[in-house]
Amino acid sequence: MRFDFIMQLFILNVGVQSFILYIYFNYYFQILLTKYFSKFQNEYDYIIIGSGTAGSVIAHNLVTKTNFTFIVIEAGGESNSLFEIPVLGPMLHNSVFDWQYETIPQQNACLAMNYKKCKLPQGKIVGGSSKLNNMVHIRGNISHYASWFYGKYHESYLNRHFDMIEKNLLHLNEVQYESEMATAIAEAAEELGYSRLGSEFKVGYRKSKLSQKNGKRWTISDNLDSSKYVLSNALVEKVIIVNDIAKGVTVQISDKKHNIFARKGVILSAGTINTPKILQLSGIGPPNILNNLNIPVIKNLPVGYNLQDHVTTGLDLILFNKTLSVNAMSMLDVFNVYQYFFHGKGPLTTAGCEAITFLSTKGENIPDIQFMVMPVGISSDRGSYLRLALGINDSVWEDYFEKFFDKHAATILPIVLHPKSKGQVHIITTDPETPPLIDPKYLSHDEDVKTLIKGLKLVQRFLNTKAMEKVGAFINPQHYPGCKSHTIFSDSYWDCYVRHLTLTSYHYVGTCSMGLTSSNSVVDTSFRVFGVANLYVADASVLPTLPSGNINAAVAMMASVFFDENINLVKKVRNSEHCHKYQLLYELIHKICLI
Repeated sequence: MRFDFIMQLFILNVGVQSFILYIYFNYYFQILLTKYFSKFQNEYDYIIIGSGTAGSVIAHNLVTKTNFTFIVIEAGGESNSLFEIPVLGPMLHNSVFDWQYETIPQQNACLAMNYKKCKLPQGKIVGGSSKLNNMVHIRGNISHYASWFYGKYHESYLNRHFDMIEKNLLHLNEVQYESEMATAIAEAAEELGYSRLGSEFKVGYRKSKLSQKNGKRWTISDNLDSSKYVLSNALVEKVIIVNDIAKGVTVQISDKKHNIFARKGVILSAGTINTPKILQLSGIGPPNILNNLNIPVIKNLPVGYNLQDHVTTGLDLILFNKTLSVNAMSMLDVFNVYQYFFHGKGPLTTAGCEAITFLSTKGENIPDIQFMVMPVGISSDRGSYLRLALGINDSVWEDYFEKFFDKHAATILPIVLHPKSKGQVHIITTDPETPPLIDPKYLSHDEDVKTLIKGLKLVQRFLNTKAMEKVGAFINPQHYPGCKSHTIFSDSYWDCYVRHLTLTSYHYVGTCSMGLTSSNSVVDTSFRVFGVANLYVADASVLPTLPSGNINAAVAMMASVFFDENINLVKKVRNSEHCHKYQLLYELIHKICLI
């Protein structure tokens, strides 16, 4: 390795290790505070498990629209101002503020990763995975969302919920600072005949709309007074269920177990991996899994099945003859640090994804591929952190990524919007601290591989435009390790490439799917767990299929619908001044419906 690369690695390593040290100090200091100063009541009206996007939407609505008491129980710790610096988001991946989940060894994918396992980042922090993501806000195709509820709601109703969230809970802004690549991609899209995306969801392009305020990361949890409503560093072990009614939860805080009870409902918003884990530990799930662990089966439901994810590939596939304005070393520039902290501007506001495109590999106006345009690749930090967080094995790193340190590497991720491959999540022990087995079965369906290959060919088309050539962009000519027997850029080469360099978009859904019957679903279209009263699931796990784009906006909308359906309705009935003499009858009918 050249001397200048060694110096860059040294400088970046010092910065990375300093921040990691700060992360650990912050985490364990919070653990200490929780041990001695955490306060909570024995009973609330509602218990919300998880403070991610869905849990935070529900909690905010409870505060602003009702007088109900509630507590949000979060397994992770609090965020802070340094964690809100957008460019540092990836540094929380694989840290103590990440659940550090990974897949089991994959047969058809993740071949370039250590032990053929793909990392699956999931936020273990107040705010959940929205504290680790790229902050990109996309409504997606509303008609798909309407189908989740089997025609129960019109698209206009769902759009009203999006409007409310965007106006009241989020701060949405265009990209504050962008590299030359963002403009080049937009010009390349126009050169290829694509139009700018408007409010209608179709094929096209646009620069990213981000959830930021004054240049810093903004999540829906930031609306909530966490000191008052959130019990952090508290691990929910199981739901307490008596006579098919959810009564509360068992929670572990500083090695002590506590029972906290709910008068009206327990709401699981722990995410696509942790929600099925908690349900299975509570006795709700497939009998073959529960019986093997001697867990009494309370309800036989397909908990943990139907796991889906937006699979992608293409790290560092684009090289430049010059360094772009967004790069790893620019983040250490004192002037750029000043720009961020005093003006909310500069490269430290970079979200990772500068632009998005929605494309069709079938020549239709309905996209099946999404591009996420990223001005840097994992080689930008010279191996100090990003490749470790992704789990790239040493031989691949040395035989591929280290060979183009003299170039600026960037990434366009072609994402399969509607993958056919489906996997599962299930517990392997009764210990609530043990990670569940996660098998997404990436690329087990050949259609996903074919779509990804077509996506990579679309990347090539973009690189062949005058707009991209003008900024010195070209496709990485290095043969990927393990694929050298194939003619480079042939279909067989790309097939090999995607199976080696398989990546998640962190968009896991489906493990507690919504549906009409308990034979193939976990919750009904009102988010109620089949057969268990006062138990609800409201997070990405209930989505039967993936949205056409980043999932955070869709999850927020869904949580808002949950509140209207299950909590606001109760409040409206109780506060109604009409038909007062029938109030008890209305409440009785509502309780029967909940059961």
